[in-house]
Amino acid sequence: MKKNLFLRSLALSTFASLMAVSPLVTAVETAKNKEVQENSESTLREPETGFRVLPYLQSPTSTSMTISWVSEVNEPGRVIVTGPGIKAKKVTSTPHYMELMEYTQKELEQKLTYNSGNGVVETIPQGSWLESNSNYKHSVTIDGLEPDSKYNIIVKQGKETHTSKFETFPDQENWDELSLIAFSDTETEPYGALEHREWELPTVNPYAPGSEERPSKGSAFDKKYGNLARNGMFLVRYPLDQQTALNENLAHIEAADPDALLIAGDLSQGAGYQPAWDEFWRHFAGEYTDLATHTPLLPALGNWETYAAINGGYGSDEDRTPAVISRNKYHEYFDTPGDAENPQYKDSYYRTDIGPITLLTLDSTNGIPDESTKTKTFTGTKYSEDDSVLNESVWAGQGVDGDPYITTDTQGEFTAESYNNAYTEIFKGTTTEDSDLPNFNPGTEQYKWAEEQLKDAREKGQIILVQFHHSAYSSGVHGAPPNHELADNQSGVAMRVYSPMFEKYGVASVISGHDEMFERSWVDLDGDGKGFHSYDVGVAADGLRGEKVMKDENGKLVPQNYNTYSEWSAIQDEPEFWATNENGVKHLIDGGLHYGHLQMDFVKTSYGAELTLSPVYIFPILDDNYDLVRTERRVYNDVQKIHFDEIGNVIQNFEPED
Repeated sequence: MKKNLFLRSLALSTFASLMAVSPLVTAVETAKNKEVQENSESTLREPETGFRVLPYLQSPTSTSMTISWVSEVNEPGRVIVTGPGIKAKKVTSTPHYMELMEYTQKELEQKLTYNSGNGVVETIPQGSWLESNSNYKHSVTIDGLEPDSKYNIIVKQGKETHTSKFETFPDQENWDELSLIAFSDTETEPYGALEHREWELPTVNPYAPGSEERPSKGSAFDKKYGNLARNGMFLVRYPLDQQTALNENLAHIEAADPDALLIAGDLSQGAGYQPAWDEFWRHFAGEYTDLATHTPLLPALGNWETYAAINGGYGSDEDRTPAVISRNKYHEYFDTPGDAENPQYKDSYYRTDIGPITLLTLDSTNGIPDESTKTKTFTGTKYSEDDSVLNESVWAGQGVDGDPYITTDTQGEFTAESYNNAYTEIFKGTTTEDSDLPNFNPGTEQYKWAEEQLKDAREKGQIILVQFHHSAYSSGVHGAPPNHELADNQSGVAMRVYSPMFEKYGVASVISGHDEMFERSWVDLDGDGKGFHSYDVGVAADGLRGEKVMKDENGKLVPQNYNTYSEWSAIQDEPEFWATNENGVKHLIDGGLHYGHLQMDFVKTSYGAELTLSPVYIFPILDDNYDLVRTERRVYNDVQKIHFDEIGNVIQNFEPED
């Protein structure tokens, strides 16, 4: 089923030509095989020696690194690290069986069929995406390393050997340049080899002056990639399938050689769905790239990390165990510092110090009191205005008494109580106090931990970044909270309870996703000119969604414009420009919403430091048959620069030296 892409940082423009022909099956062929496939299930291969998931870097610091990998056979692995300060450090791993990763009956029986909307139906041979049913986790931590130093690693697992390199972070004082890249909503799944996602257009000013309109129904573009109606508009689908999109995005990221990659949630299309994790690791430490072998991954939990897809979704009132299994699959794969005083929360939230930078990763997946549009349970009063009626500054101290429109939860699918009870069903012998679900509101352990870490980082003169999944400031479909007239049941608005804290301690930027847009908001609640940039970077490889729309008094669809803090978005501020070439073929020349990432480049200066935030998009270049030739790295017209003094404070109204 796999489109075998052999990615290399030097070959960014030719992945389409490197694809082996995928064993996609047309509707006619499917009909011939239908009788055979009825009620069948996949036959799994036997476990094999070597790596199921290649070594990947976790918990990076200036003096240590954790190396994790997954095998299929219960046999120890061996790690050899060489570099400054150590001649040849050898460590043997202890395999841990990952019971939660065993395929379910539904996964064994699953069939994948894709209808592009243009009359073409494709399938993938049943089970061709499955591996063996055996997973053993290995993790070793290498201590005693020197800051800002390069190390060679050799990992031997069974009959296979993998070699790579990594670099430790610098310390706070001794650094020159650092680069971080962030994106969100990779949402991997085997279906991504087939699906081309919706490609939304804004309802207002979708085209640049002089542009032709997009290809129409029945056009060659439509026949090639299909179509999907959104907001009453005919839309051709995006020319890259999700699998190719992520591979191309990662290739450009790998070429940029960042010091770490932030993934702000929704890593897989349902963390309780094992084929989605298999696909994730093919991209990051497997068949497609070994990026995570030399670039540390810094992930956050998203709503899809509480979702089990075909294995029960978010669960039901009678059974919330699918959500528990989903979160704990995430915990099994990732090794983070967590919260030492509250180890029950595992990898839900954690701190990473990257030289002069402190990154706090928070868990935005559940708040209390619980809210839900389904049960009509709201903390605050219902309203219809935009977010200018909110008073987030008093949420932490006064709650609903200070702001009648307050919201307190980011998801209405399950309650904290139902999750905690289900936790004890999966992990026998535990109590609800052992649950890994932390909640994020004032008074919770996570909230108190976040303030302690922010205070400490500010006292130490760090540049501070924060990431979590649910974008608190968004113009997308998740933008309005559950107590709004045009509500969403998974809105991130409740995370605004942290905004006063972020301003108090001088957070430079907040990285989120969830709405699958590329958007930047500027947040300055007290109007003193000191605030932070809030990004939605949910353009890794899944949806390409536009702003949330509503009907005006004339019945016309217009943007809701709930988020009054928005300053830029790809969907609103980067109109498309289409033109027909000399061969009579219509092409997109530039503009529009594309997959991409946020690149954050830090440079040490005489006065402190400079941060450049570049919204990168991966632009597809197609031939006249609309086949992919290459992708180009381009940057949207919203590059931001932030300047810091020597103790990490943002310099307002910066004036460069002569």
